Amino acid sequence: MLILNFEKFPVLETERLTLRAISMDDVDDMFQQRSNPEVMKYIVRPLLQSRREAEELVRNYQFLFDQGISITWAISLKGASKMIGTAGYPRINKENYRGEIGYSLDPLHRRKGYMDEAVGEVIRFGFDQLRLNSIEAVIDPENKASSALVLKHGFTREAYIREHTYFEGRFQDVEIYSLLSPR
Repeated sequence: MLILNFEKFPVLETERLTLRAISMDDVDDMFQQRSNPEVMKYIVRPLLQSRREAEELVRNYQFLFDQGISITWAISLKGASKMIGTAGYPRINKENYRGEIGYSLDPLHRRKGYMDEAVGEVIRFGFDQLRLNSIEAVIDPENKASSALVLKHGFTREAYIREHTYFEGRFQDVEIYSLLSPR
């Protein structure tokens, strides 16, 4: 079985980005992003209503990492501390060596290739460090940018599931994409 056990939170770097632990210093950025309907449009989670909820969310990310349940990074531009997004594995199926990738980005930083860089590094980490056998992406079919992103990274569309998720009073379809380890 897969084990998530790190002495300290792994910091990842790309050409332009640093992926680091989400901390209490990120609460305001977390609130700004997770209360923004544009950021949350395709994420099946309620909009944050208060800074206190953002604090609880940050604590939850830390708890999930500390317990070896999941790992999510804050995305920052190199040399800057402001969190511009998140990327990671919010759900990891340890028994089957499978992780679900998830990500979000502040709209001010879209269309600059940042998420492409971050996702590429998160995928490499998933296969090389976590020793995942497969990575899946569960995507709203209307989120064409997300579908294009995972396809660019070699994912295959595996399924279209109608009325998969019930959220805010309605059933929502999803597309499932998968990427197998290149080992």
